[in-house]
Amino acid sequence: MSNQKRNTKAYWALCFVSGVALVLLTMFRPEGFWLGLPTFFGGLAMAMDWV
Repeated sequence: MSNQKRNTKAYWALCFVSGVALVLLTMFRPEGFWLGLPTFFGGLAMAMDWV
């Protein structure tokens, strides 16, 4: 197994943008809250290099 560092800037951007969308969905369309969760947590997991 190699210890290569991946460039995670795009994943952090994905996490940040989907976090903003998650907050906006919660404020204006509470029933749409669940739509933002997979993208937010997927972006967070990739940004933290857990995947």
